[in-house]
Amino acid sequence: MVATVKIVEVTGSEASPTFTEKSTAAGSGSRYCTTDTADINTAANYPIPIPDSGTNRSYWKSHCLDITSGPATYIKNVKYYQTWSNDPATDWSLGSGGDLIVGVSSSSVTDCRTLSQGCPLANYDQATGTEGQTGDPLETTHSYYSATPGKYMSITNFNSSDNALMVQAGEVVGSGETGKSYLVVTQLIVGSGATPGPKPDVTATFVYEEA
Repeated sequence: MVATVKIVEVTGSEASPTFTEKSTAAGSGSRYCTTDTADINTAANYPIPIPDSGTNRSYWKSHCLDITSGPATYIKNVKYYQTWSNDPATDWSLGSGGDLIVGVSSSSVTDCRTLSQGCPLANYDQATGTEGQTGDPLETTHSYYSATPGKYMSITNFNSSDNALMVQAGEVVGSGETGKSYLVVTQLIVGSGATPGPKPDVTATFVYEEA
């Protein structure tokens, strides 16, 4: 049998998180903003202000796979990448110091592509910050990633299926099992000199092995 697998965005409190399905359908994407929401219309009311100096950030975003009907044998080796023409700072005109970062647990890019880098669901942290202004830094505030050697890297390192981020190495679920993968946690950084306004959509892709 073929598993049923969805992409979900995780928001809300650690004690009772909300899982919102995401897809390529119109209105079903994710938008970086300065509040903890998975709704893109609500997010539009909380843009990231362009600072006069330094940087402002989005609230971090947490996504994972939700396996709602199990595979015949297993799902394993979940990976993640984003496709950019150049890089986030260039394609989205993010200004000085601007980038899109992802939480990682290793210090080398090579290890990030082969060893588990995602955050276990049990370690999910609700995104925090000053609403309407800036998100708290992932690398110092997220309880899971602030304790790891890598903390974060630019998503530019993981821009194709050949160099994808290893979210969860090994088996995620076995025969007939359901469950959720480790989380991918990302955060947008906007610097002085950024160009205001909505940005073009960018595709984020999860890949995995199924048998």
